[in-house]
Amino acid sequence: MKKTGFTLAEVLITLGIIGVVAAITIPSLMTAHKKHVTGAKLKKSVSTLNQAIKLSESENGELETWDKSLDQEEFINIYLRPYMNIALTCKDITKCGYKQSKAWKNLNGQYNRYYEPTAYKRVPFITMDGVLYAFANNTYTTVNTDNDKIILVDINGAKGPNIHGQDVFLLFRKEAEDSIIPYGADKGYNEIKTDCSTKGLGLYCAAWIYQNGWNIPSGYPLK
Repeated sequence: MKKTGFTLAEVLITLGIIGVVAAITIPSLMTAHKKHVTGAKLKKSVSTLNQAIKLSESENGELETWDKSLDQEEFINIYLRPYMNIALTCKDITKCGYKQSKAWKNLNGQYNRYYEPTAYKRVPFITMDGVLYAFANNTYTTVNTDNDKIILVDINGAKGPNIHGQDVFLLFRKEAEDSIIPYGADKGYNEIKTDCSTKGLGLYCAAWIYQNGWNIPSGYPLK
């Protein structure tokens, strides 16, 4: 009886082909997965914050009437903690797991002190799902008049890479519409794309994702 089978050379060639195909497809699949997760987490973070504020407003009145003279941590405990699953607050950002006080970098790799989680009297807090939110209840100075409207979100906390446009995003409280929207959503496409690039700061990246239906658009500099 004649026996048939594969030679060692044929097996090695087959394994080599599988390896090449895997090397080509796996990185693409991983990138696609990362894009999906980033867009989904950002959308959920915005939704969570909007829902919490609306619930709080139903009991405490419009956000604009909340007592902004309170200590930031007390402000959070009164107006947000009952409506969000807050795990802890951290006046010192290292208490939230970050290795250093300069926690985040811009998309171009530079450090920007204004958009740090604890800058300008912000007191960050982390929710049970690992998302960090940071915003202030005051304008701080006449120069930073939007300080109480800007909200910073790190969708995976201290895990990294801790870079604007990658896992750190800016949101903005739009009082006229009583909602939280991505910072820069009122900007033009070209201005948003220029900022959300490896040469930009990455402050308008959430706006780009938002305008693309909460999906990472083609050309987005996700690393």
